[in-house]
Amino acid sequence: MMGCVFMKNNRVLAILVLIGVLASLVLSINRIKIEAENKVVDITLDFNEMVKLSEQSEEDLSWWFRKFKEWGASSVTLNEETFEGMIEESKPIKVKVLGNVLKDINWKEEYPQELVDYLEENKIDKYDIIGITNSEALYKFIEKGLKERYSENKYKIFKTEKQFVFLLDGTEKDVLYSKGVILVDNNNKAYSEKKELESSKLMRLGLGYDEEKVQLIKDSGLEVVLRPYNYNPSWIDEKYLEANFKEYDNYGIDPKYMIFTGEQVLGYPENINMVRDFMIENHMKVGLIETGVQRGHIEQKGIDGLVGALDYNAVRLFSMAPYIQERYKFYNYEGAEEIENTLYRAVTERNIRLIYFRPFKQDKNTYVTDYKEYERTFDSFKERIAEHKMVLGEASTMKSNYIGIVYKILMGLGVFGGGMILLGAMFTINSKLYKLMTILGIPFVIIIPFIVPNFSVKLYSVAAAIIFPSLSMTYLVDEMKSYYLNKDNNGTIIKSIILGIKILLVMVLISSIGALFVASLLSSTDYLLEMDVFRGVKIAQLIPILIYLLIFLGYLGYKSDKSKDNKISISDVKEILFIDIKLISVIAGAIILAIGYIYIARTGHETNVQPSNFEMIGRNFLELKLIARPRIKEFIFAFPAVIVAAYMMLNRKKLGMFLSGMVIVIGQTSIVNTFSHLRTPMYLSIIRTIYGVLFGTILGIIYIALLVLGLKLGKTLRGELFNE
Repeated sequence: MMGCVFMKNNRVLAILVLIGVLASLVLSINRIKIEAENKVVDITLDFNEMVKLSEQSEEDLSWWFRKFKEWGASSVTLNEETFEGMIEESKPIKVKVLGNVLKDINWKEEYPQELVDYLEENKIDKYDIIGITNSEALYKFIEKGLKERYSENKYKIFKTEKQFVFLLDGTEKDVLYSKGVILVDNNNKAYSEKKELESSKLMRLGLGYDEEKVQLIKDSGLEVVLRPYNYNPSWIDEKYLEANFKEYDNYGIDPKYMIFTGEQVLGYPENINMVRDFMIENHMKVGLIETGVQRGHIEQKGIDGLVGALDYNAVRLFSMAPYIQERYKFYNYEGAEEIENTLYRAVTERNIRLIYFRPFKQDKNTYVTDYKEYERTFDSFKERIAEHKMVLGEASTMKSNYIGIVYKILMGLGVFGGGMILLGAMFTINSKLYKLMTILGIPFVIIIPFIVPNFSVKLYSVAAAIIFPSLSMTYLVDEMKSYYLNKDNNGTIIKSIILGIKILLVMVLISSIGALFVASLLSSTDYLLEMDVFRGVKIAQLIPILIYLLIFLGYLGYKSDKSKDNKISISDVKEILFIDIKLISVIAGAIILAIGYIYIARTGHETNVQPSNFEMIGRNFLELKLIARPRIKEFIFAFPAVIVAAYMMLNRKKLGMFLSGMVIVIGQTSIVNTFSHLRTPMYLSIIRTIYGVLFGTILGIIYIALLVLGLKLGKTLRGELFNE
């Protein structure tokens, strides 16, 4: 029957699909080669967090640094010194926003007379900040940092024999307010909102690097990754950039990575070329910091353009957030196994090549100080990634890849061919009109990549993700009708298993064509680094379900069986629209909608609908035992449902066929969805799907045996077998 659905009068369209498949195979092989060369993972330590770990342990910071180097870390990331950091380290300095200083009646007695006179003679700006210290060493460090980095009109320095004062020019954009306090009247009605001046972004103004910290890192055998602060773009000009670049020579540091802070790239927009040239000269890689929902990278103005200018010399960076640090003894593990799982998934499944490591925590304030737990985690992590031929070292980057317009056209034609076949299978279309649509559609598909080159790959990818799973469901329903109309069929377990496996393999093959199109159309480097993402995931999972409903209605009908045409007609739609709805149907519909919402919401990490602890434990077990974890909804539900559907077909159970199909369609869209995770290496997606088919087949056999056993048991309890 497959030929009836897909090949009759469709040879030209089938050839278009084949052409698209061949083009996709070429691009897919190229993508796999590029991913195979990107196998080196690096680990950099957060200096400030390591300080806190050492303070809670019996060993000093240098000891911990040497240990982590033994385990595989290569560097320590060191932030510029700031007023905020100095206060956190309890250094002898006090910093306030001027507006808060002036509120104190006796403020003039606390500060040098020279500063008081200056403020009285000049226009007072409450947005400035004042720093005061009695440490000459600290004063010299701050003075040096300000003079080397910033224009003299940005700050003033006042000093006496005992005090050193810094006045920094702030603006309203710099100040930070505490959350407003709502004032209420005696009737508890809101009267006004009080907004308190609390701090300033100038607290994070970069002042240079602590030489002692740099030397401590280097003496431990680790490299230093300097991280300039970029929270005050109005202060950053050529002078600041030149001073920062000189720091590498001053400290003898070989720069490898640039990890930006703040909302924009260092030097953006006027001086971004200086940063670009420096990075090109020193072969520096950009760290693209992955978002908290594990999708794309943190938005920073100018970063995409900079990465493009560097010919994609960039690595995806995983920053261990506090909630990850606190996954110690999580999911009933004895130690940091779940943190290890998180790191493992990041590098194997999401193309993370630089881990910004922070020590483990037992709770928000207590660090894990047992060095054996870190040693165990690093050793296990290295063993597990070695199974994927990965090693620790300087982070590797992806070779720049671009999809040529010829390939876009060829794959576009393949998608168009599949779409026309699906359209012809669903609706009765006049043969002349069908040919005309094909003739007019081909040049349209060819022209689109020339007019909108970037949009065309997204359009064709979404179309492929919808069309080919829908075609696989069309094949299934066509098979359903064939066996349903044959009243001589007898649904034994063996027949059901053989038929189910055959149908499953054909369906997976058809849906995999869509997966192949998506994986190859979106294989340019910006997608593999997830600088751009496939945004059609949810719609590509929803529409095939609706198409399946229409196809089932058109091929098999609702109440009355259809024996001739396989097309959706007006009468079919009317039959559905005017049915008598019973309460039980409403309840069932509500349940189906709830399940559907969970199914769609579970796609991705952007919603609060997340896997249960039990499911996560199961996932972790599979990850530990297999190269790639098969998707649960595929091998536990959707793929076994094909074998169950075969039994229903052979035994002419229309409702059972329909319900099985509702589960099966989820698996077919999931195949494409697996390959839509473009940051996941393609070989993993292939292995994951193969595992899903193998395990799904095994479970399908078990399910069908249990189903038959259950039916026989039911008959026995009703006494039917004794009467046969």
